[in-house]
Amino acid sequence: MDNIEKNSIFDNKKNKLFLVIFSVIGIIIVVILANRFLIDKNDDVKNENNSISVSSVISSGTQTNNEGAVTVKVTPNLSDWSFEVTLDTHSVSINKDLTKVSILIDENKNEYMPIIWDGDSSDGHHRTGILRFGKIIPIPKSVTLVIRQIGDIAERKFLWTINP
Repeated sequence: MDNIEKNSIFDNKKNKLFLVIFSVIGIIIVVILANRFLIDKNDDVKNENNSISVSSVISSGTQTNNEGAVTVKVTPNLSDWSFEVTLDTHSVSINKDLTKVSILIDENKNEYMPIIWDGDSSDGHHRTGILRFGKIIPIPKSVTLVIRQIGDIAERKFLWTINP
C-alpha cells in the first residue's frame, strides 16, 4: 500500500506541475497577443499622422496680401508647421523681427509663437524666408497666421482650413 500512496502523491505533484506550466504558457500567450494588438493599434495611429501631406491638409495654398506699401506672400508647409514668407516693397524698409510680430492661431483661439525665422535679415526692401513653429498636436481644423505691423498695416491674416 505504501507503493500505491507514493505513486498517487507523485501523480498528484505531476498534475500540479503540468497545471502550473500550462497556466504560465497561457498567460504568456495572452500577454503576447495583447501586446501585438496594442502595437498594431499604435502603428495605425502613427501611419494616420505621418500620412498627412500639404496638398491634402490645406484648403488653399499660397496667399498674398497687398495692403499698404508691402506685399506679403505666405505659403504653408503644415507637415512641419512652417510658412514660407516673402515681403516685397519699393518704398519702405522692412525691418521687423518676424518672430516677434507673427503668431499662429487655431480655431479654438490657441496661440503659437514662432520658433525661428530662417531667412533674409531685417533690412532692405525684399525679404524671403521660412517662419517655423513647433509641432501642433492635436492637428487643428484651421490655422490663421497673423503678421502685425508690416508696412504700417496693423495686422494681416492668412487663414487655412485643414482637411481631415
